[in-house]
Amino acid sequence: MSKVLLIDYENVQGINLTQIERMDCRVCVFTGSSQNKIPIDLVSSAQRLGNRLNWIRIDGNGPNALDFHIAYYLGTQIAMNPADEYFVLSRDKGFDPLIKHIAKKKMICKRISSISEIESIKRPKDADGDYGRVVHNLRKIDKSKRPRNKKTLRQHLKTLIGKPQAEEKLDRIIERLFASKLITEENGRLVYKI
Repeated sequence: MSKVLLIDYENVQGINLTQIERMDCRVCVFTGSSQNKIPIDLVSSAQRLGNRLNWIRIDGNGPNALDFHIAYYLGTQIAMNPADEYFVLSRDKGFDPLIKHIAKKKMICKRISSISEIESIKRPKDADGDYGRVVHNLRKIDKSKRPRNKKTLRQHLKTLIGKPQAEEKLDRIIERLFASKLITEENGRLVYKI
């Protein structure tokens, strides 16, 4: 699982990206169309991240224009990589309802006001490493050998995790696989989109 940091540069400046150089972290810096000057310290620290950093300059102006772009990118990233951890660097509390909704889906997403908060995040008990292990394992299995229905998927998870699990935990993992659309069901058969 890696971390994804989305930066609302209209709202938060004075960013020091050197704090995340050693982390497995992808960064998107969102700038408004009227932001023409970026401090050299930020550009210099951004270069050290290489292809892990993207600058996204939005077109147009208007209230919340940049926020809507961040919300869009957050949604697309979560759809592609639901097991990753997501952070929105912004002091704008308007993101909070969206982030709360995402967290209810058992995904890690938090609004932060400082990059240093990334390391201090504690994983909720429902979002432990077992889910990430399950996704990684299912991706490695040949398509024809993956569990074909919910019953065999549940048995596979019990075997994979390797310790007696509460049925509720297995239910949460299976529910999260469906909620993130990595698995769907058609005519009683599981369809994998991993």
